[in-house]
Amino acid sequence: MNFQKIFNNRIGLLALLGFGFILNWMETQIEGNIKHDSQFEQGYAIGRAFQSMEGGLDFSHFESLADWAIYGFSFSYFLLFPLLILAVGAALTLRKDILPFRIFVMALAINYAICIPFFIFFPVPERWALPSANTILLSDILSTQLIQAIRPFSGLDNSFPSVHVSFTVILMYLCYRFRVRFKHTVFFLGLAVILSTFALGIHWIPDILMGIAVGILSGSSAELLNGKVTQQNSQPSHKLKGLMRLALRKTTFISYRRETGSEMARIVQSELSKRGFSSFLDVDDLGGQHFGTELLKEIEAAPNFVVVLSPGCLDRCRDQNDWLRREIAHAIDTQRNIVPILIDGFDYPPRNSLPVDVDDLINHNGVTYSHEYFSATFDKLVGFLKKR
Repeated sequence: MNFQKIFNNRIGLLALLGFGFILNWMETQIEGNIKHDSQFEQGYAIGRAFQSMEGGLDFSHFESLADWAIYGFSFSYFLLFPLLILAVGAALTLRKDILPFRIFVMALAINYAICIPFFIFFPVPERWALPSANTILLSDILSTQLIQAIRPFSGLDNSFPSVHVSFTVILMYLCYRFRVRFKHTVFFLGLAVILSTFALGIHWIPDILMGIAVGILSGSSAELLNGKVTQQNSQPSHKLKGLMRLALRKTTFISYRRETGSEMARIVQSELSKRGFSSFLDVDDLGGQHFGTELLKEIEAAPNFVVVLSPGCLDRCRDQNDWLRREIAHAIDTQRNIVPILIDGFDYPPRNSLPVDVDDLINHNGVTYSHEYFSATFDKLVGFLKKR
């Protein structure tokens, strides 16, 4: 199986998600059939230990919660959770760059791989299923069919760690990592999902804390794994191999609007070279044309991203296919060290007129070009740059 093609193809990633969904169903069915009485007793012993760790929390007053609260928590746990996964997944899938969706799939897969051993060898019953906890499943007040609907994918003793919590933490992280438009909304809706796992009497506090930890670990591990996959997938074709090898040694990517910034881009390249910084300039390193996603990989390969802001250069950034916009957005997504150099006559447009994927450019410290203080301009620019 060619895993490189799977990880660099949206259809392949969707198929991987589908396979994980089926695998989860199969694992739950098999697990329920092969577990013996001693494992169930072990789970109840762990549940009693969790109860002791929590100081014997009393959930009896939860039964008197207002109807709207029970409806709200039940909606958050059983419906809002899958809707958030679908919504965030769709938002990342529709990005032009496959990177966000690839990390999304990797993070969920890693999360599941971490949880499986706990479900099998460290079974913990849901809080309401432990008699000594004196807790009822609040969603049963509305309908017992709610909990039954998820049983094919979540066993009664698959409580630790909480997958609801860990998946939700991943969604929150990715929304902020890739600047999803409704990231704040996802954050607060995610908090509602996490709170519902406790309020409904399903998960223990250790389940929730471990879920948070697994979510963070899965997200960060996906970032690391993506770096390795990207490195493997970026093997150059024979036609570009020599040029790409040279490009990977660059420390600075220079982005500019050709019509108004090409001359300054050339000056920036020359002055940085004098100061010990090698720069990637598309017309020199890839010839007179762009190579699509290959150009974006050069941004990932260089720690620094210098963008020449010439008068009116951002006007066309409203166009999703504009290359300057794509370069800036990719530099922001991949967390490059972004340093703008502002040319005479350039003014930032109002923030709300810039697309959301590039509006963060305004927040980066820049250098104003001065003909009178020419050397000082580039000395200051170098001061903002990172060396490998």
